[in-house]
Amino acid sequence: MGILDRIERGLDRGVTSVFAPGRGHLKPLDLAQGLKRECDDQIQVLDRTRTIAPNVFTIYLNSADHERFASWEDTLREEMERVILEHAEKNRYVFVGGVSVQLERDDEVREGRFETESRTERGAVAPATAGEAAGPSGHPIVEIDDQQYLLTGPVTVIGRGGDADIILDDTGVSRHHLELRVADGALQATDLGSTNGTFVDGERIRTPVTLQDRSTLKIGRTLLTVILPQSPAAQW
Repeated sequence: MGILDRIERGLDRGVTSVFAPGRGHLKPLDLAQGLKRECDDQIQVLDRTRTIAPNVFTIYLNSADHERFASWEDTLREEMERVILEHAEKNRYVFVGGVSVQLERDDEVREGRFETESRTERGAVAPATAGEAAGPSGHPIVEIDDQQYLLTGPVTVIGRGGDADIILDDTGVSRHHLELRVADGALQATDLGSTNGTFVDGERIRTPVTLQDRSTLKIGRTLLTVILPQSPAAQW
């Protein structure tokens, strides 16, 4: 069980603000709540069905507080990224790149308090708009659970890890499970040594496979559909 599993169950019941006096040392719960607040404050409405959330977060801590978290910072960061992913899924937010959380020292922040900062940093994918979904003309699209993503970069990594370009909340998916690569006007799928494998049109792949329009891929319990540009002359 993750460090924040029990914490997350209590968030909806209300959390005492970290800024209230006399509350003692900062706890992971305080940071998690602060990140969710930052995420909600910085969303951008793309259209009626898509809301973009920031995907790169920084938490600024006084040196004394930073030192208390230092021995398990990597685990804490991973759990914080998971909090953001679960919060985004609950609120139907989408990201344009992998989610990351960093802890930074800043002695202008008082001990026992923290500040958050976030930004939207585009990765290899972007949410597809309704027009793009209806008639793709420039980039391949991957459709997952009625959500469509433009593959805007030459390489797209799909997996459960917070640093994947498309992040899936599926325990059957490895952290870095599948790579989609644009090469010579074609889109290739490569399994990245995943535990449960990658299936293209029902067949498990062992080597890179060139995908066709409307090819279906299955990783874990998740189904993906590839939509290729309509024009064969399109420059991906």
